[in-house]
Amino acid sequence: MISLLAAFTSTEADPDFWWHLRIGQWMLQHGLPRTDIFTYTVADHTWTDHEYLTEIAVALIQGWGGLLAISIAFGLLTWAGFWLIFLSARAQRAPYVIAGLGLALGALAGAPIWGPRAQMITFFLACLELHWLRQYLSGRSRALYWFPLVMVLWANLHGGWVIAFAFLGVALASEAVKFLVDRQDLMARAHLRRLAIITAASGLAVLATPHGPSLLLYPFQTQGSVAQQSLIVEWFSPDFHRNDLKPFEAMIVLVFLGFILRRPSLYDLLLTLTVLALSLQSVRHIALFVAAAIPILISSWSGIWQDVSKRRGWRLEPGSPRPLLSAVTALALVVVAGSTAGVIASHLRTQDQVIRSEYPVGAADWLAAHPEVGTRMFNQYGYGGYLAYRFYPDPNRRVYVFGEAELMGDPLLLRYQAVASLRSDWASILDQDRVDYVVFNRGQALPDVLATEPGWERVYQDSYTEIYVRR
Repeated sequence: MISLLAAFTSTEADPDFWWHLRIGQWMLQHGLPRTDIFTYTVADHTWTDHEYLTEIAVALIQGWGGLLAISIAFGLLTWAGFWLIFLSARAQRAPYVIAGLGLALGALAGAPIWGPRAQMITFFLACLELHWLRQYLSGRSRALYWFPLVMVLWANLHGGWVIAFAFLGVALASEAVKFLVDRQDLMARAHLRRLAIITAASGLAVLATPHGPSLLLYPFQTQGSVAQQSLIVEWFSPDFHRNDLKPFEAMIVLVFLGFILRRPSLYDLLLTLTVLALSLQSVRHIALFVAAAIPILISSWSGIWQDVSKRRGWRLEPGSPRPLLSAVTALALVVVAGSTAGVIASHLRTQDQVIRSEYPVGAADWLAAHPEVGTRMFNQYGYGGYLAYRFYPDPNRRVYVFGEAELMGDPLLLRYQAVASLRSDWASILDQDRVDYVVFNRGQALPDVLATEPGWERVYQDSYTEIYVRR
């Protein structure tokens, strides 16, 4: 658990971070935004800012401690989610070795997702809900009764609150089946009734936001958006040819192999199938698979170990305390803690370098030095957040598009995609939108073609970005 903190505390490299930070700063002065403030293309679109509370918190943390504080805060939040996973796994007294290996695999499986980003709030709260659900269904705790209050907070922090109802639905379904199979199962009947009440109360709790009922539509509009699903990389299905997704693939294999060797509970089976379906649909949901499946994985393989060890006389349990062993263990923990702190510090020291390699810093500096250049920008989608952060409220530096895809809307996203992918009407779209300068990734198709167009001139180029203006 100490060493895992290094996996979760990383530099800021999320393309959406900067507009989250800027709107958070804006809200501290003006309150909630009602319409888009960063673009000239959809300035009349109503903004249902589903994560306004997170953005305000980010602005406050950044104002207090800079990006270093942001990285540490989100790293600790993700680590706290893993602590809840560990507590769920240890509830059945899983051997520490198996629990540790399971946690390590989960950290590797979610590596493409971890980082200083709002999604980690949903990860932590999902871990909390799943921990409380597992405790409640096993009769160990009634902390789940407080969950509607958690939902009030969740609905104001991040749009991922909708997953809470999927988990509650799994619990309801498993208890309903148990009751239908055995009508004399009084525990299943009581669970079914109380879970229904908690679910209903949680549904009402979601309404306790400044957006009211309009927030209920937001997650479904995102899932139903053809443009978002085809344009935004984190909504793509996982590509198992990528090496960083191999641990996720291994997790899937080990979970179902565990089910073959040791029959799972109905709740565990339904929960695994639910999060697997979500994670195979979208890479961003791998974090939910980790949250739900790691305790199941540890429990399954702990049970398999116990069955085998009883037959063969093996042991994987601590023996009697030994002073020398305790001293060695304490020294090892000090070394691990020191090494972890060193790794984290080494990562975070590269923040300035990461910013310059991930964001159009040089191009933004050039635009700031040449305010006379351009009035309407066409920008690469991932650049929009940083450019909005740098230049708002300059009217000549409003962006074409940025990472709040639901606010942008499918029509604009499809127009952007038509230009970025050089569809046959790309030039006419730039003409219709009166674009007079383009800020885009170097080496992509659009700037390569603009270099050959007589009506466009390259005025800036660095290792990452190019700027073209109309002649």
